[in-house]
Parts: sequence; structure tokens; C-alpha cells
Amino acid sequence: MSIVALHTQALVLPEADAYLELLTRALQAARLNNSFPERRQLQNTVDTLRDGLRQGVYGELYVDARSGLPNLASFTRVATDHEVAAGSLARMGGREELLARRDEAEVFARLAAKRAYYEKLQKLELAPVDHHRVLLRRHDPGTGTAAFRIELTKLDASGVYLRLMIELTQVSSLWRRKVIDLDEDGETAAANEAFRGTVYRCADLDAETLFVRLHGIEGVRVERVARGIIGPALFSLPVGGGVQVRRTVEAPDDALGRAWHAWSLGPGAAETERPELLIAFATDSAAEDIREEKSNDPLSPLLAQRLAAPEAARYRALREQYRFKVFKDRKFVATAGLKAVAQAVCTAAGTQNILYELRSPGR
Repeated sequence: MSIVALHTQALVLPEADAYLELLTRALQAARLNNSFPERRQLQNTVDTLRDGLRQGVYGELYVDARSGLPNLASFTRVATDHEVAAGSLARMGGREELLARRDEAEVFARLAAKRAYYEKLQKLELAPVDHHRVLLRRHDPGTGTAAFRIELTKLDASGVYLRLMIELTQVSSLWRRKVIDLDEDGETAAANEAFRGTVYRCADLDAETLFVRLHGIEGVRVERVARGIIGPALFSLPVGGGVQVRRTVEAPDDALGRAWHAWSLGPGAAETERPELLIAFATDSAAEDIREEKSNDPLSPLLAQRLAAPEAARYRALREQYRFKVFKDRKFVATAGLKAVAQAVCTAAGTQNILYELRSPGR
């Protein structure tokens, strides 16, 4: 067991390096579109964590034990180093000062590694822990109508990394409590604190639920809610000769988590001597222009299918007021040892999902 704090696992070299190598290649293999958080920024953060471990800047990697992804401490550690990179380089002195200490082999090696780390880091754009912005889509001063796109990228409290996008329209004649303020130039906008807080707190809700909740705000017509979610990631990392392993400790209690748990106790896990990774990438949209309502996500059926009879009847009545449809999908990237886990979950749910195979290190 590698739990070091609440929902926190610690990985050290060489297992941490094998894990980060698989994660970075999985992000590339997943072919993520703009529904998801920006891949290159996330890749930069993952690569920096790997560099920091290899060069001795970090002694361990912290992973969320539920999602199997680098946790908040890992994200903020890299972000903090990025902020102080220039100052750290200045305190180290110039290259001439560094070269003058070549006779002190251990000190020289340590300083050279840190200098290389900070020099590379200060040029990178990293994954945000919480980035919120409001974009003006169109504005008609004559009618007082303004359409906005709200984007939120965040490391969720559940440990997954997500991007939430909301498109909505406000009519000024109905603005008793404006959720978005348009500046006098008519070109920039910002959400008020109450609405911003609502979006932030509700980002973990599925698009269908969030669409209905936001539609109840006076003066607002919601057109689209879309979420792109990276995670969970389930990993198995042999230690040494493979007698011990480091695994995602608190896999979610759903079909995927249960299949993963069964695999980890079965002969498949015992036979593998290579690092294994299975990571999910989900999209979830509720919008007025979706043609067919469907869930192709084996882990998340439509809301109506999850409600008991009385709640389902009330929800059908609610949907009569809000004309939108829902589409959900999920794809997977998995090493050879874990492909069967994802395939079994999809087969049991009757869904047809994309599954990209990832080669384990050393294959």
C-alpha cells in the first residue's frame, strides 16, 4: 500500500517514471479534440514531473488514489516552480559561475540538473488547476441580447481532469440578476461571482443535470453544456522483479472499477511483468441541436434510465419544458494486459467504444 495521505499515493523511481511514460503516451494516443482540456498543456505538466523526478528535484510523485492521475499537489508543485523559475536561475548564477565548480562533482551535477530543469520549465505553458473565462459570441445592442461561451478547465475534487463549456444567451430586458456582465466596450465579459461559483460547484454534474439547473436562471437561455473528462486511469506497476506491484488503490465503484479489481486479483495481473495502464476519456453533451439522444458511455447511462419511476415521470415533464437532447461517449487507451478489461465493460453495457492499444515500456 502506497497511501501517504487522504486519497493520495506516492510513487518513486523507477515506477513513477514508467507510469508517467505510459500516461504521456496515452494522452497522445487518445486523439483528444477541443472538448477536452488542452492536451499539450497537460503533456507539459506530465513531462515536467518526469524531468523533476529524473533530475532529483522531486523525490516522489503524488497520484490521486481514486482517479489514478497526478493530484493537486503535483499540479501545483510544477506551477509553483514555473512561477519561481526565473528567480531560481538568477540565484544559481550564470553558466560561468556554474562551470567554475566543475571540480566539485556532486555539487556541479546537482546544480546543472536544476538549471536544466528551470531553463526548460520557464518556456512551457502548463495545465491549469482552475482556469475560467467568458467569451462573447455575439451581441445585439438593439435587442439587448448577448450570447456567451463559458469555459472552465479544472482538476476536479474527484481527481479527474475536465473541461466544461456552456453556451447561453441573456436578454437585457429580463436581467434582474445578470449572470454575465458585458463591459462598456461591448467586447469583453465576466461572470458575476454567484454564477461563477455555481458553475464551479456544479462542474462535476453531468451535462444533462447541469443544463436543466442553469435553464432555471431568470433571463438565461442555455443552448449547450458539454464536458470532456480525462480519467480515471488504472495502473499496475511491477516493483523490482515483479514480486510486488503499485496499483491504483481506490478505483471507482462502477463497472470499470469492479472489472479492474477482478483483473487485479486474477491470473492476468499475476502473469504480467510490465507496467499496465487503462485510462478513460469521456464526453458528455446536452444541447438543442443534438439529433439523437443516446449514451454510448458504458459507465454513464442517460439520466432518465437511472431514475426510479416517480422521479422519471417528473423528469419527463421537466424535459417537455426544455427542448434539448443528450449524447454521451467514452473511449479508452489501454496496454495489452488491460484491453480485455475495457472490452468486457463495453460488451456488458452493449456499447461500441473506441479502444486504442498502448505498448508497455520495453515491448
